[in-house]
Amino acid sequence: MFKTGSPVKGQQFIDRKKHIPALQTYLNNGQHTMIKAPRRFGKTSLVKHVLEHLGGYSYIYTDIRRATTLEQLAYSILDSAYALTGIEDFIYRAKNRAIDLFKSIQKTKIESIGELTLQMTEKHVNELELLMHALDVVDKIAYRKGVNIVFVMDEFQDVVNLGDKSVLDKMRSVMQHHENVTYVFLGSIESMMTRIFENKASPFFHFSRVMHLKGLDVDEVFEYCKSYFEWHKHKVIDGDLIILLEYLEGHPDYSAQTLQRIYYAVLEDSNLSIDKDLCIQSLAETFMENKAYLEELVSKAKLKKHHYEVLYATANGLEVGLSSAILYKTRISLEDMGLLKNEERGQYVIVDVFLKIYLCIDQTAEQDVFEFLQKAFL
Repeated sequence: MFKTGSPVKGQQFIDRKKHIPALQTYLNNGQHTMIKAPRRFGKTSLVKHVLEHLGGYSYIYTDIRRATTLEQLAYSILDSAYALTGIEDFIYRAKNRAIDLFKSIQKTKIESIGELTLQMTEKHVNELELLMHALDVVDKIAYRKGVNIVFVMDEFQDVVNLGDKSVLDKMRSVMQHHENVTYVFLGSIESMMTRIFENKASPFFHFSRVMHLKGLDVDEVFEYCKSYFEWHKHKVIDGDLIILLEYLEGHPDYSAQTLQRIYYAVLEDSNLSIDKDLCIQSLAETFMENKAYLEELVSKAKLKKHHYEVLYATANGLEVGLSSAILYKTRISLEDMGLLKNEERGQYVIVDVFLKIYLCIDQTAEQDVFEFLQKAFL
């Protein structure tokens, strides 16, 4: 119940009632789609739920953040693409068992494609050229198999860190000719995804439909939780539970973690009521469990001049003594780090609700997070 730590699928997937049919419609019509949302907001869960549980899609999933070079990214794509033809570990076999791989290629309907890839890996071609070839391979395999392949690229904004400025131009020039591939781009750095897909000067402008994934619908999550807990004979104080969910701002991961703690607590003691004290205690424990992650975010901000100062001031509603130009530049940088968000003109907010709590707690005085949250809930 309330699974955490990996993408949620099937019966454990809740909410996103508006996004699911929209994404299905796009995929069924071959419409490229970009989905942007902060880290741990359920982008991957949404896409995998649709692909694996709501339709017979052939798909490839690639997490660009796992690649350190364009060559690694190309290899990852090639391995996933050839796996759809029944050839596993293509790159490893190309480098270590080429003769065996060549025989496997000859048994398929993609001899010319596979042999070309084998030649390119042997010649160690330019990594950008190899990436363009990998993208073409996906389209050609889809054509030979008579299917449309949904190609999911997670953390797509990170591709600009793997190559020079031409990588987006090159990728767009190849992708636009693919008639058998539907691209789904996911990104957690919203400001960068916006520049890539919504800026008129970008090669990917108007290449895909844009979906902005916000927090979970609090009312829907509340009704789901209330029904579940009451079905299992656990007493729910409605007002306290909904205040908890509202405080979490619909954050999918933090909500799931906190609700899981509540679930385990009432399993261990069936006499417990799901009330304010249990909600705050579970929230405090979840916060502490994520504290190392939050400290890492803050440490990265402190490495850049003025960044922590602006972050702290934003969380606490304080003025910051910087010139307009420096403040603007710092805020843009914090947006690109995925820590700040410009909700309205000049109105910036902390993206992560737990990060905001961390920045508001007096760390030097070792303020108790439970006490802080008690006051926040009043």
